[in-house]
Amino acid sequence: MDQTTVKTQRKPSPDAQLEHLRKLTATLRGNLEKCAADPDIDPVHDVRTGTRRVQAMVEAVLRERSDATLSEATDKWLRVLKRIRRAAAPVRDLDVHRKLLHKLVKYGSKKEGAGATAPGIDATGPLPDIVEAPAVELPTNPVADQAAHLDAWLHHARQHNATTLKKKAVKFLPKFDEDAAAFEAALQHVRRSRHRPRGAAVVALESFARLVHEMEQLNAGNLHDFRKGAKKARYIAESAAEDAHALAVGKTLKKLQDDIGDWHDWLVLSDEARAALGDDNHELIALLDAERDRHYVLSMKTVNRLRGRLLGEWLAMSQTRRRRSTTGRSSTQHKTSSS
Repeated sequence: MDQTTVKTQRKPSPDAQLEHLRKLTATLRGNLEKCAADPDIDPVHDVRTGTRRVQAMVEAVLRERSDATLSEATDKWLRVLKRIRRAAAPVRDLDVHRKLLHKLVKYGSKKEGAGATAPGIDATGPLPDIVEAPAVELPTNPVADQAAHLDAWLHHARQHNATTLKKKAVKFLPKFDEDAAAFEAALQHVRRSRHRPRGAAVVALESFARLVHEMEQLNAGNLHDFRKGAKKARYIAESAAEDAHALAVGKTLKKLQDDIGDWHDWLVLSDEARAALGDDNHELIALLDAERDRHYVLSMKTVNRLRGRLLGEWLAMSQTRRRRSTTGRSSTQHKTSSS
């Protein structure tokens, strides 16, 4: 077996898992501290994803340890992570929705040689030049006007939720430190399991297989929940930085998760447009509804394709493990009978 194969099949030790968890926790705390000062786009995003990564790693570490004291400390730690994630979620969602709106609607104007965006719109890139004839008044663009109105509405909602997040982040920091330290202390007094730790790819695929079993029929009502379950399996897979197989599983899960996430963002943005603009037949809402429906079809195609691939891989791994287990038992029985 060459060195590449050895590296691919290497499984992280419990100590390596714990060290990775500590790094994730430190990174999350740093981003939470940034949100307490200024909940900008990047730290808000990193706080939201960081809580899920820490949770996935906590669960990976717990698979090797079990104790009542640890269970109590874990429950408290996971509760504060959930509260932090819920505080960051609406801010992050609004950031994503504004970006989608800017990509969907191309607008701008050029007056007296100076570029300008429509009111309420933040330019995220170079704007197209629209040259106005000197003596001709151009007709208004209803989609651009509606987009400007919606963007202003989203921006106001973002400011409101960011202010709330900032206040909560200040209060979360001491609780974060307390519960993280309590979880770490509880880990030090718990014995590891004697069983050989399973690889991240195996655990991630098992998690995904359970998810598929629990949600066999997918539709618009449960697709987002399916995505959250797939995201959890993805973070488990990504916890093994040196396992090429696990990382490949994580990459496949990310593709599945991203396509569903795109659909859900368009779905929520469409609902937000109706809240901002009313239920009239606005041109912008029609565009958003069309994007929502298009991405739903795309996401379901991705789910059906990748779900089959991941389940097939899980079944193949399960059969291999069963054969090895049967071979091991037969060997043991043979040695026992011979002696």
